[in-house]
Amino acid sequence: MYRKSFRAMFSAVQLLLKSPRVLLTLLLVWAGLLTAVYLFASTREATIFQLLLTLVLVIAAPALFFVLQSVSVTYADDRPVGRVRQIAIDCLKLIVVSLPVVAVTLLANYGLNKIQSHVTIATTMRYLLIGIVAPMLAIHLWIAASNGGLHSLMKNLRRVLSKTFAPQSMFVYACGFLIFAVIPYLVLQIGISIEHSWAELSVLIVRMAASAILILLGWVTTIGAITILNRTDSL
Repeated sequence: MYRKSFRAMFSAVQLLLKSPRVLLTLLLVWAGLLTAVYLFASTREATIFQLLLTLVLVIAAPALFFVLQSVSVTYADDRPVGRVRQIAIDCLKLIVVSLPVVAVTLLANYGLNKIQSHVTIATTMRYLLIGIVAPMLAIHLWIAASNGGLHSLMKNLRRVLSKTFAPQSMFVYACGFLIFAVIPYLVLQIGISIEHSWAELSVLIVRMAASAILILLGWVTTIGAITILNRTDSL
């Protein structure tokens, strides 16, 4: 199991590094997504321009997010990254299959919030739901929808769900979680005492940039490795 998982992760990283066009696309999309989220969080709805900007960002941020996921699946499935029209079609597929996941996650989270007698258990379940169950389910649905389409996904839904929490996929996700979640968090939290303000600002910028790149590469290669695992299992 571990050998096959490590092989998939290595192949995902190798494919990404061998595709400068894909890597550049991912970096640009990720930069655009971070910028959109920052502007949305910092923009106040005080003027007509700011209101219009907020509306644009509400559309742009989810669109860029799903473009990122579409490219992450496509490059690892040994398919060329499509043109704008093809990417838009893939994004629509991913949005459609994501809606039930979001709905179930919100409903389950609402139910957990109602648990008052076992707060620790409810909190643990909430973290597992948001950090593992929902992302794993979404990733497998994205892969199935992107590769075979929505009709094929519905026909093979039981098989897709059965592979979602397979040991190999869980191991790959756990390894990826260290890269796109744990290590970036530690990079930002490590305290560094610097006397000069400009040097401190420079170090902060470097740490934030390193964390952003780790999140991107860790997440993309995790999806890529799971995509490769699914492809080899179906052969």
